[in-house]
Amino acid sequence: MKTFTGSLLIVVVGICFFTLLPAQEQDRLRDILIEEVLSLEGLEGNTFLQKAGMTTDGEGNIYITDAKDYSIKKFNKFGQLIKTIGKMGEKPGEFQCPSLIEYFSGKLYVSESFKPGIQVFDKDLNFEVKIPIRFSVTDLKVISNVEFFVSALAFDRTEEGDFNFCLYIFDPEEEKEDKKDKFINEKDKVIYNIAENFTIMNMVNFEIERDSNILIVYSWQDKIEKFSKDGNFLWTRTLFGNKKVKTRQKEGTKLTFTEYPLEVMYRATTMDIYGNLFILGGDLSANKDRDVYVLSKHGEHLATLILPEPSNTIHIDSENYLYSRSLEGRILRKYVLEYVYE
Repeated sequence: MKTFTGSLLIVVVGICFFTLLPAQEQDRLRDILIEEVLSLEGLEGNTFLQKAGMTTDGEGNIYITDAKDYSIKKFNKFGQLIKTIGKMGEKPGEFQCPSLIEYFSGKLYVSESFKPGIQVFDKDLNFEVKIPIRFSVTDLKVISNVEFFVSALAFDRTEEGDFNFCLYIFDPEEEKEDKKDKFINEKDKVIYNIAENFTIMNMVNFEIERDSNILIVYSWQDKIEKFSKDGNFLWTRTLFGNKKVKTRQKEGTKLTFTEYPLEVMYRATTMDIYGNLFILGGDLSANKDRDVYVLSKHGEHLATLILPEPSNTIHIDSENYLYSRSLEGRILRKYVLEYVYE
């Protein structure tokens, strides 16, 4: 049996990273063990359809959204609070319900639940700009200074009148040609589903691989799919044999939700430094809201690790530490990942 602690890899010279990977891929991953190295408590939480956001920068600083006091908080890698900004309001740097937060290249991108647009801050939490997109964001990934992806439940119709469910690609530096236009336009989109009715059941989390392929994980369905950036379907997987979550029905039209989930299939996603997909299970997992399923880039189920407490979201940083924020959002824990190979 061989073990490997992923976080230790960062201290090795960069070229060693690429020489180590092929050797590991020759061995089969048997298990992933976790060991807690940090705990932050006293944070505030969110509701069923919202996420308690968190992200990290290259120095190990931790950033979280706090829905209770409408703020963003920055902690250093030792868990010490460095700065808090934000209050309830509509002005720059103010929030109604801060949710997702994503770090990329010295900037923080923050969305709000049920509110259009993304606010951008520097890593010292100074407000820079608001990106005016036309819908509220359900997931967000920034992959370069000129390109970010969002998922959203937006009215996007086909010529036949059906609904496209898409990942939208934006350029944050885009200048609006028509100054009267309130929103910037997406520069491209990837359609991952087409349905006759507008449905919340097609809400997803997603990850972007280094080669720009896209991993789609449905929140309320047992469906994990992979697409190329140009929208070509690559593969699909299930983990529960296509089981269904409990839902309730409500009268409506093609333009309103008629089915509402009462359970969560998959809560959150993240990727480790080797390109493996980590999926936080929900109500149908053997260990509710604690099981994290690890899939290879080909969709093979490699391992399942079990968190010590129910979690709302997960994140893996550039040093391959795993972070988990508790189901109510009040506790954040940091773990070393130990890979066990046969």
